[in-house]
Amino acid sequence: MKRFFTTMLLCCLTAAFIQAQPVTLTFTGRDASNQYIPLTRVVASNLTKGWQETLVWPDTVLVMTATGIGDFETFQETSLRLSQNNPNPFDGTTFVNLQVAEKGDVAVEITDIAGRVVETFHETSLQAGCHPLRITLSSPGLYFLTARQDGRTASVKMVNRGNGGGNAVAFAGIVETLHATSLPQPKIAHRGATDNPFDLGDQMEYVGYALINFEEVESDHVMQVQDASQTVVLTFPNSQSDGLPCPATPTVTDHEGNVYATVQIGDQCWMRDNLRTTTSPSTGTYLIPAAGTDYTCAGKQAFWYNNDSATYAPMNYGLLYNWNAAVDTFNTAYGETSVNTDYNNAVFVTFSGHRRGICPAGWHLPSDAELTALTDYVSSQSGYIFGGNSSFIAKALASTEGWNTIDSTCAVGNDPSLNNATGFSAVPAGYCSGSSFETAGHSAYFWSSTEYGMIHAWIRGLDYNYADVVRYESLKGYGYSVRCLRD
Repeated sequence: MKRFFTTMLLCCLTAAFIQAQPVTLTFTGRDASNQYIPLTRVVASNLTKGWQETLVWPDTVLVMTATGIGDFETFQETSLRLSQNNPNPFDGTTFVNLQVAEKGDVAVEITDIAGRVVETFHETSLQAGCHPLRITLSSPGLYFLTARQDGRTASVKMVNRGNGGGNAVAFAGIVETLHATSLPQPKIAHRGATDNPFDLGDQMEYVGYALINFEEVESDHVMQVQDASQTVVLTFPNSQSDGLPCPATPTVTDHEGNVYATVQIGDQCWMRDNLRTTTSPSTGTYLIPAAGTDYTCAGKQAFWYNNDSATYAPMNYGLLYNWNAAVDTFNTAYGETSVNTDYNNAVFVTFSGHRRGICPAGWHLPSDAELTALTDYVSSQSGYIFGGNSSFIAKALASTEGWNTIDSTCAVGNDPSLNNATGFSAVPAGYCSGSSFETAGHSAYFWSSTEYGMIHAWIRGLDYNYADVVRYESLKGYGYSVRCLRD
């Protein structure tokens, strides 16, 4: 799903006027499951006065001014406030308003779920008023944005699901930029406040539009008498939630406290990030062996690519696990019907139902059939295939960054900026065989829980120079990435 990125200026109300009352409308898009939908534009029509405004922010704020005195929010002189970031969840970049009551020293910091400070912003002489801030984060997860001034504190919770190119807090400009590859560029300037006439009690109509699977979809029409400020929810009843965080589960936390973004694709809810847990959830066994230790068939092991977590952890590569580590403990409590470790020192195990393996509780290592269900669904959606070939779906699953480039038409590495229509965000983390690390930047491989004979198991692979997703059987001793699927 293509997304719009725009530099936004959100309006702040700092005073009440006796002669005129602003009515502020905040528009947000939702699907039938109440999942956030980024808006491409909103059309607001005053049916009483006969005028229409079109706004083009992902979530749009419109201020209409009515004569007379009414009840509306007034900024308190002693307050320090942060508006909820918008959009939320976001893909690396979001915006928030900082309201400051008086000139002075203001500090803003971003902390992750573990309480670690990831970015700070400090102004020693910030003027009173409303200050739009632009927030960028490089790693998906749950974050807290906190502002402090003279003992006062304001905080909001933010959910990031993408890479904004770095961690930063900065003043947001008011110059609007809009990028779209699937729709013509709107020729409508942003209007945060309309000059058209408005009176309390006017009959209004609101319609939202969103880009879903490369097609612009219209929301339900909202028609109402407008007599106060409010948030207007524009619902897309028939919209798909592909590429968005899973309903009610925007993130998942493993047994070590690592937080992962999620993504809904068809009927399946996937981790959007590669797993990076370093211990077995069932036994607590540390999986990363001492330097120089090769992979084995019988043991459970995991490696950072090139044994270099400092370089590859920030790239969201996750760990490379052998199959035994991926499926975790072997015992009847997990549904096994038999276990055989005598064939070339490889573990051979049959089991029934979902195999949690190394995944968080409520999630599991996908079976070969479940990975096939993913690729079959992606192949069935016209917006996810390239070159008119239903097998050419690798670009729709691959991330937009980190891939080697190639001129081959429809291949993952051909203009990676067009990748990731599904939001699956497969990164080219390569693989490990013994002490040899291969194909970072070139390939992404993912384990299934399904065995192929005694010493092999099924995997899926994406390569920078191919357009399709390939199904392989691999030796269990190799190290590949793990993506977990919700039960």
